[in-house]
Amino acid sequence: MLKHLTDKQILFLYFITLIVLGTLLLLLPTSFQEGRISVLDALFTAVSAVCVTGLATVDTGSFSFSGQIILLFLIQAGGLGFITFSTLYLFFPGSRLSFSNMAIIQEYYGSEHIQKPERIVRRILFSTLILEITGMALLYPGMLRAGVDRPLFSSVFHGISAFCNAGFSLYPDSLTRFRGNSIVMTGISFLIITGGMGFMVLWNIARFVRSRGRIKLRYHSRIMLLFTLILLTLGFVVFYLIERNRLLLHMDGAEALGAALFQSITTRTAGFNTVDQAGFSLPSYLLNLVLMLIGGGSSSTAGGIKVTTMFLLILVFIKGIDDHGEISFLKRRISTDLLTRAGLYFMKALAILFLSVFLVSLFESLHWNSSAGFREILFECVSALGTVGLSMGITSDLSALSKLVLIVTMFAGRIGLFAIIIPVSSADRAYNIRYPEGEVLIG
Repeated sequence: MLKHLTDKQILFLYFITLIVLGTLLLLLPTSFQEGRISVLDALFTAVSAVCVTGLATVDTGSFSFSGQIILLFLIQAGGLGFITFSTLYLFFPGSRLSFSNMAIIQEYYGSEHIQKPERIVRRILFSTLILEITGMALLYPGMLRAGVDRPLFSSVFHGISAFCNAGFSLYPDSLTRFRGNSIVMTGISFLIITGGMGFMVLWNIARFVRSRGRIKLRYHSRIMLLFTLILLTLGFVVFYLIERNRLLLHMDGAEALGAALFQSITTRTAGFNTVDQAGFSLPSYLLNLVLMLIGGGSSSTAGGIKVTTMFLLILVFIKGIDDHGEISFLKRRISTDLLTRAGLYFMKALAILFLSVFLVSLFESLHWNSSAGFREILFECVSALGTVGLSMGITSDLSALSKLVLIVTMFAGRIGLFAIIIPVSSADRAYNIRYPEGEVLIG
């Protein structure tokens, strides 16, 4: 049956199946500690977990132990993402490797892996296991020192949630209680960054280190490392300078530095918080929006429009294109096709964001006891689209219609935007008609 489905149909089928299954499991009486969760809240939680967002209408601590295990399964399955699980269907009996699937694999993993897609799946699963276990080992001593209940399970839960950039926490204050715990914050930060870099970059870095520099870093890896460092540094410096005498005023020097750095890290789709997101000044609020929208790297567990997309857009803005419609950077030529796709990807993301903000604003204006203003709504919608999970505290108070809009926004941000890059089937007809060039005035 699957061999008759297109790549996009398999992508949507996988995630929709996970969401339906997760919703049904969360509705079980054994999944909630007291009473039962509503169908809408169960659906919202399942979508948020599968799309590794972290927005929540009910406190994660309200779920029973079995309910939290279900959440972990949904986060892990969704966090590994399309690039792993969509490859699995290639190896069902009778299936063949199509040209469109080869194009996806080549784009994300390089031409040397084209004939061995099963190797990609094994390496992704193995790499995920190693990195998550390493992160959990880093978290466990910190959880013990903090004296939390079930420190081992807390390390496992937050380790998986951090690596998958999900942002779900067992505690109502997220990670605020660990703000001064350097062990926990180091472990969480390590998992967020590695999970958000992308497997191709991680493998390339590992090969580079093992070869002691004989194997060069790929162009994509260099761009990711450079631009990630720039974004993290920019966020850290701006948050610290602006908020040191405001939101971070009552913290000591080391704690304030750590809080500013972690805010810069977590805003890039992780969704944990150690400070009140509603307490940021307007400049910091705007920077939060930008970082949430950018997100992490391609073929990673992170969401957003991706670091490399924003990098290409900034290049076009700063350098402009040459007579051939291309841009050169770091002794490499970036093609017109790549620049066009980045622009279209960005514009479609903005269109989804605008529609989401408009509908939530409309529904909240009709909701007689709504306390959500435009600033909170915009933050919530950007967080949903970028699958971040940070909130200014309005998620649970939104109307049912607004929650449905956020559900669709999370799904579009995680799966819908990714589906845009899947190559069009070669079965589509090719038109040989070439129309005369049209002239349109710009500026």
